[in-house]
Amino acid sequence: MAPRAPTDLCITVDVEFSIAGAFEDPRRFKPLAEPVVACTVNGEGHGLDFLLRTLAAHGQRGTFFVETLCTQHFGDEPMRSYARRIAEAGHEVGLHLHPCWQVFRFPDWPDRVRRPLAVSDTLCDRPPHEVEAVIANGMAVMERWGLPRPRSLRMGNLMADRGIYRAMRRLGLTVASNIGLGIHRSSDPSLHLAGGAHQVEGVVELPVLTYDVGLPLRPSRRKCLTTTGTGLGTTRRLLRAARAAGSGPVVLLTHPFEFVKRRDFTFRDLRPNRINQRRLADLCAFVAAHPSDFRMATVSDAAACAPLTAPARVPAPPLDVEFVSVLPGLVSNRLNDLVWRL
Repeated sequence: MAPRAPTDLCITVDVEFSIAGAFEDPRRFKPLAEPVVACTVNGEGHGLDFLLRTLAAHGQRGTFFVETLCTQHFGDEPMRSYARRIAEAGHEVGLHLHPCWQVFRFPDWPDRVRRPLAVSDTLCDRPPHEVEAVIANGMAVMERWGLPRPRSLRMGNLMADRGIYRAMRRLGLTVASNIGLGIHRSSDPSLHLAGGAHQVEGVVELPVLTYDVGLPLRPSRRKCLTTTGTGLGTTRRLLRAARAAGSGPVVLLTHPFEFVKRRDFTFRDLRPNRINQRRLADLCAFVAAHPSDFRMATVSDAAACAPLTAPARVPAPPLDVEFVSVLPGLVSNRLNDLVWRL
């Protein structure tokens, strides 16, 4: 019998700027760009630079979902420079969209954001022509930047419906990572997908891995696989469980700003987040040390060779993790929050 192919792990990074309180108090706060992505501390980049350095050190590739509607406020820079650096480093540049940025195309945006329901950050339940126009606008920004036409898309807040997948198919976007049940649960039960690879309206969907944590005397808690929320020990257990069940690819979600600590949403007084940085570096080393079992892949590469779940099949339940196994990660997270210089 031929050996089984390695299970793919997809490190996915949402590269996005921050509204930073501008909607709540537009006269006091303005959106932030560089501090949220570069995360510079004492002249060293601990956000995007750290991610690129760490992946390069282990010879691995990730998928960076770059948000492009922020150009409505900032113009092309500095996001264009970040996206080009990612592409030049050999990683996949996917499309990321937060529709709330569209309000900045109006000169009177400070007044508009005060009106009830004036700002929406989802394309769910929108008319098909509107959904397609917003996605096409985001793709056009990348083309203007001189980047290859994106193949993959992740919607902001992991909020998607079937209309979004239909628009993706019409626009030639073939891969999505729009689902994460520990972050957002669609009203459509057919989109309650905990992991693996699935066909949705002709698009391959690779959900962010969702797992259940058993809690003492309480209902289990549903979580997504993230750098901040999941300790390395738990991540290893989930990878081994997914391989044993044949339920890959495994998708992890992170952001550049997860690798620094900050006092508040204004990103003042940053410090390196050493615990999260060690988690990513150790995870890369773990995958590199087990090449027969695991491979780090972009979402497009993983989608190209993943066995697809038939649409009529009931999705498998999330993987289960015992509370005692996640306790070390919870303790380290709590210490990380309490001790500023840890």
